[in-house]
Amino acid sequence: MSLLNARNARNARNARNARNARSDGENFGTGALIEALMRTRDGIAGAEQIAGVVGAASGLDMGARLYRLDPDHREAVIAGELLEDIAFDMTGYAPAQSTAQTVTVLRRTAAGDALNATYTPLASITRPGLDGFQQAVALVGHYAELRADRAAEIDVQTEELVAFFASILPIEPSRSDKILEMLDMAQDIATFVVMRVKLALGCPRPGQFSDLIQPMIACPTHATFPSGHATQAFTLATVLTLMQDPAAGVPADSQLYRLACRIAINRTVAGVHFPADSAAGAVLGIQLGRYLMARGRAANGAAGTVGSASFDGVAYTNGSDPRDFHYAVLNTMTGGGGVSGGDGDSTAFAADASDVRPAPMWGSLTAAAIAEWGQRWS
Repeated sequence: MSLLNARNARNARNARNARNARSDGENFGTGALIEALMRTRDGIAGAEQIAGVVGAASGLDMGARLYRLDPDHREAVIAGELLEDIAFDMTGYAPAQSTAQTVTVLRRTAAGDALNATYTPLASITRPGLDGFQQAVALVGHYAELRADRAAEIDVQTEELVAFFASILPIEPSRSDKILEMLDMAQDIATFVVMRVKLALGCPRPGQFSDLIQPMIACPTHATFPSGHATQAFTLATVLTLMQDPAAGVPADSQLYRLACRIAINRTVAGVHFPADSAAGAVLGIQLGRYLMARGRAANGAAGTVGSASFDGVAYTNGSDPRDFHYAVLNTMTGGGGVSGGDGDSTAFAADASDVRPAPMWGSLTAAAIAEWGQRWS
């Protein structure tokens, strides 16, 4: 079974659960079964007086009880836990415009309590000006030459990314269920965050600058910058990299980051994104991946820290020309693969790491995923 089919099957099971549980593959809720259960109960319980048994306190902590929830409910709990520590700060233009110039994604610090929470930057994203996008339209047009070669990838990647990463690492549904659930959750968190950033920055798509772009797929109706696919892909690459080595940097030439770059570039090939969109999504995705894994580590008794990063779309140029995006550029942006430094121009990863708050529910999932990875040879 392919990963895509496995996910579809899991979603179908979740839908059946939502319609009310199942027992050995049979759905509760069908008319005949409801009638049969009612009659069975009447036949064996009769009119006896009901006296409940003595209860006992739970022997499972919240992390263990989490896995008694249906997958969709479990994901809702974890998403709530992770997102409750995320906030956004908008910097506008002077004089004011209807869009923000910079959005800073903030994460709650480990200090203080719920009534006295403090926040620190995780990623600051500044949009290019309209002239920067206009100059990059020709670059997007040149990528159209690759459309025939990339068509199959582009089509599948409109809906599915995880399967591409699972083709690099030995991740199979039958033995990597928690890893796949972790990746699904990470991808969802990336979507929640990047869509909020996109909305605030309100940047136009390439096709709005020229009718010669003619995207090969339906162009999304939301803003172009940062790229959502790039944010998701780099979040996944970072989570998988840190799952294998918690001290890893950003090895731009690794298969995982090469894949993330290719997924991002495919959106430019398709005609729906600028290279700057991919670069901004890469920075945001790397930071989200680092943040997620740090919160998991903190919940499991290890050091969980993350620093801040920034991306300036105005400075994302090659001299007076628009700057392209690929893994060699990513390597420059990340200071040669580290998570401190940067290219000193458009991108900066600050050496200001500090503790994150533990996320026990997410931590239980990441611990199970890491254990699965450790047992991959079995």
